[in-house]
Amino acid sequence: MNCSKTEELRKYLTDELSAGESRLLERHVEECLLCQNRLMEEEDSSEEFPSLHVPSALPADFTSKVMTALEQVKLPKPKPNWKKRSVNILKKTALAVASVTAIITFGSMVSPTFASYVNSVIQSIQGIDQGMKQAAEKGYVQEINKKVTDQGITLNVKEVVADPVRMAIFAQVVDQNGKRIPFEPGKIDVNLTYKTKSGEELNPDGGGYSIGEEGEYLVISHDIFQFLKESKTQLDEMVVGVDATMLDGKEGNWKMEFPVDLKKARAAANETTIGKDFMTPHGIKVALQNIKTVPSVSLIELETTWTEERAKQVQKIKEENGWVVKENAPDGFTDAERVERYFVDIGLAYEILDEKGKVVAGWDDALAGDEINQIRKNTVSPGYRGQLHDEGKRYTKLNGIAPLADDQTYTFRLHSLYLFEPAKFQASIPVEKLGKEKVTVTSHDSTYTFSGVTLKTTEGEEKIGEHTYKGKGAIIPYTAVLPEGVIRAIEWKAQGDAKQAYKLLVRQSFKRDKDGRVHVSGTFFIRDIEKLPKTLNLEHLMQLRQYQGMNWEVPFQTTGKR
Repeated sequence: MNCSKTEELRKYLTDELSAGESRLLERHVEECLLCQNRLMEEEDSSEEFPSLHVPSALPADFTSKVMTALEQVKLPKPKPNWKKRSVNILKKTALAVASVTAIITFGSMVSPTFASYVNSVIQSIQGIDQGMKQAAEKGYVQEINKKVTDQGITLNVKEVVADPVRMAIFAQVVDQNGKRIPFEPGKIDVNLTYKTKSGEELNPDGGGYSIGEEGEYLVISHDIFQFLKESKTQLDEMVVGVDATMLDGKEGNWKMEFPVDLKKARAAANETTIGKDFMTPHGIKVALQNIKTVPSVSLIELETTWTEERAKQVQKIKEENGWVVKENAPDGFTDAERVERYFVDIGLAYEILDEKGKVVAGWDDALAGDEINQIRKNTVSPGYRGQLHDEGKRYTKLNGIAPLADDQTYTFRLHSLYLFEPAKFQASIPVEKLGKEKVTVTSHDSTYTFSGVTLKTTEGEEKIGEHTYKGKGAIIPYTAVLPEGVIRAIEWKAQGDAKQAYKLLVRQSFKRDKDGRVHVSGTFFIRDIEKLPKTLNLEHLMQLRQYQGMNWEVPFQTTGKR
């Protein structure tokens, strides 16, 4: 999926927006998962900002696909201060890559009854989320079938599904012969507008929606609760405008409006107030605030808050490691700036159980959670949303799961807490030896085995091993066993002879063996090396630790009749 603000985000980082436009974009990024992810990917890859090709769906191998996408792009030459601007917005979003989770995209369907539902386009889509299936079966869908043609290309908006939390527009783009034109990032520019029947704008800042392809359909999806919550009245209907200025790489004018009914879905919404909290041994209060259920999703609101004890712990860590930020570096990130956001990010994993103790839904903030924990179950968009308070010391989390049943007893069970901490791993690799045999390094309870080195001397694309690489550099495959309780190594650095620093890109996959420790398999792509150094030094600044056995359960009763 691509967010509609992607191009503006690039312009922000290259200092091409006005002060007013920058402020509006910063407000958008604070609440847009896709833009937060894009920003985190750029900072974590140590690259300057390119135009990424983001996969239209985010499956279990999301990480490797993003890293592959990063290899396919050409880098523009930014203005000198983009990294300083990036630091500013990073502090606003304060979301670490390790806690970014996959977005479950959704389609839409047409029927007011189950009978017509089974004939709808949803049946042609693989992997449609359970929340949307439930909404479709219960008739919360609307048929649009509006077409507009320009430049020999027709945009046909077929169906919409909408409730007070999320909306999807289901469309097709076809040529003059009626042949479907597949979605291709960079060749499409579509904007959405929202207003009341009286013409009042509902999303004046614009953006926030994502565009992708599911099956044979173009899906424009939007978590509309982000702006509907600002509305002065509860809307029974809104007017949605679709304005495409480029399709299949051709500029033109494809514009239409249509009403979307919210009355039925709004009447079915209910909210279960819980208001229970738990103090972890690490000085962090976790509060389960409420669960809002609409036809397509149950939105779980949690809040994490630092205590004074946690604040003192973080300050001590920063002082001991020389990570106290005094001022932003003019030409890049200092180590202190690089790690600042990780202390703000507090990850959770939890499960929802029914009366019989069966797990009906599960959430996991860890990026590699599907590979390591297998907790995620029945998650739906909004995949991960949040809002920072008190300079990041309090954070509201909003996660979506398949709609819970009315008037039922469930139990919320906290499975894990994730916190970032300093890492001490260092490896000094004799490169000539690595070219002949494997090199194993054990440092601070981490064991890495490096298995060869390949020097790529061309700028073009080249497939080496399982991956395709672009640009010059050295590729080093490796396997690793992480320390007990640690599930990820973050913020890698590489240095050659005479402490020459290199940009480094990491691709990795994870699994947890029967010993409980996380095993990693991956490659390091060390950029811009044209001649192999005698010694290569690797280290990482941070690691993500999983704390299990929180022993906090909260029974709750859902309310309302839908």
